[in-house]
Amino acid sequence: MTAQEWKSYGKFVRINNNDLFVIDTAEDETSSKETLVIINGYPSTTYDYNRIIPILSEYYRVIIHDHFGFGFSDLPDTYCFSLMDQANVCIELWRKLNLKSFTILADGYGSKVAKEILYKKNANFISFNIKKLLICNSISNDIYSDLNTITSLINNKKIAKYKDILMNYKSNHFYQLSGENNKYKDKEKIDRIWQKFNELEHQKEALVLCCYNEESYLYWHRWMGALKETNIPVKIFWRKDDLSNIKNILLNIASNHHNNIEIIENKNCFVLDKEPINWLLMVLKELDQSIYHSYKYEFATA
Repeated sequence: MTAQEWKSYGKFVRINNNDLFVIDTAEDETSSKETLVIINGYPSTTYDYNRIIPILSEYYRVIIHDHFGFGFSDLPDTYCFSLMDQANVCIELWRKLNLKSFTILADGYGSKVAKEILYKKNANFISFNIKKLLICNSISNDIYSDLNTITSLINNKKIAKYKDILMNYKSNHFYQLSGENNKYKDKEKIDRIWQKFNELEHQKEALVLCCYNEESYLYWHRWMGALKETNIPVKIFWRKDDLSNIKNILLNIASNHHNNIEIIENKNCFVLDKEPINWLLMVLKELDQSIYHSYKYEFATA
């Protein structure tokens, strides 16, 4: 399926005076299927799920959208890519779609968005019946390879990390602030990084990663608390090759003793872009055993 074919499969919903691209597999709002909402990660878009959503739609009403600034959704003029804003967009969309009860599948970056929604649910700010929350990271590590340089720059504590400062520098001399860090003494590398900062797409990456890093730190206790306080069944997938997520998994294990939270190892390190069917089977096994066995048999005999 091409990207344009995928676009014709979806629709646009007006949120905050901007168009949000949405895939909603329901033929009408009277569908008897259970609803599964997917909050995708970064830098993925809805199109990355094009091989599994048609399968999921046989069993669920599936809803997924492109975050503002990505895929086919608009990029608002003043959008700052805050995780808090992303959560509010999800809530507004689900209200417009008249959702009442659903399961959430949150992927990577989307897991922080889902935890903010969980916090709002615990505080009775929203009335949705969230039946289950699944948290995973479906993106392979090599997808992030192009972001590593810019991520290292933002995470470097010896230089300014805030987006408003980074975006307003007029030259690349601020790299000299890195002092003894040899990573930024290669002039050719500096010039390449600076060129990225002057391209709209890479400025967007910087904004996304800055917000993600800042808010992950600022709201860590808020989101860990949301997991501790909820009675909603939560399943968290982890893989041994996803080192960035192992710390969070260990903290969850150490601080949560509730029967409603389950840590599940993705033993074969399945990722969506390389093994979508095996990744889907892993998820279905935790979503619904009967659907899992039904599709596993269908897949085996196809």
